[in-house]
Amino acid sequence: MNKIGIFDYGSGNFTSVWNAVCSITSDVISIKNPDDINKCTHLILPGVGTFGNVMERLKRLNFITAIENAVIIEKKQYLGICVGMQILADYGTEFGHHKGFGFIKGAVDKINMDGKNCALPHMGWNNLEDFENTPLLKDIDPDATFYFVHSYCFIPQDLLLPFVKTDCGTIFCSAISVNNIHGVQFHPEKSQLYGLQLLQNFIRL
Repeated sequence: MNKIGIFDYGSGNFTSVWNAVCSITSDVISIKNPDDINKCTHLILPGVGTFGNVMERLKRLNFITAIENAVIIEKKQYLGICVGMQILADYGTEFGHHKGFGFIKGAVDKINMDGKNCALPHMGWNNLEDFENTPLLKDIDPDATFYFVHSYCFIPQDLLLPFVKTDCGTIFCSAISVNNIHGVQFHPEKSQLYGLQLLQNFIRL
């Protein structure tokens, strides 16, 4: 039976994600130390704040090596939300140059709005494009919208990877899945029924 673990590390909207997952399954625990990861088959890392701050908190709590082992060696399912997705990259440029996990080759940079009639942060409801073959979005309505709030985005190094796109005046990567590693830039826990459906899809992987 799948056991879901949600990281509670002091930087992220843990409570909102916890409540959303608990509405789907009772097989869920909060991950407060590296040993808790061993109890889980599926890991969810919420992220609110900045790339560097999230990585620093994870490092301070000795999570870095434990997450690397769980995701790369043990192949546990991982879902990163917002900054939890961004730290999958090699590095981020928000308030300096910060090293990420490098699970999916790429970088995180400010959304390029040059010459676009849009403002940052990109905040509110938006739809997704090119998600037909993404396991997280299985059976989700093509017209579904999800809630975003961010100014930075993940830029995959390999543009041939099948990543989901969103248009906010410029097109960016809004979700990606590579084997057991998944990330979404939007907030499923704030995206009502479609967000819950996405979380349920993840739990079933």
